[in-house]
Amino acid sequence: MKAHVRTGSTMDDGSTRDHEDLGLRIEAHITRQACGRIRDLQVTCSEGRVTLRGRTSTYYAKQLAQHAALDIVAGVHRFANLIVVS
Repeated sequence: MKAHVRTGSTMDDGSTRDHEDLGLRIEAHITRQACGRIRDLQVTCSEGRVTLRGRTSTYYAKQLAQHAALDIVAGVHRFANLIVVS
């Protein structure tokens, strides 16, 4: 399962390359912490916001993903966990 990292043209504090690196770090940390329980994971970093998208079968896995992401982006002011539980 390969995650998709999307980046916007600008963020509050860095370049697009930095955002891509951040997205990849978040994705790798989520994959480790949630043990692969998030399918079709997408991490979007743009305009000072980090958004998680994907699918999982439990709210626990969604929560694991959120906490893993927040471990990496503690200083980000806008964060959205749009992972769908089904």
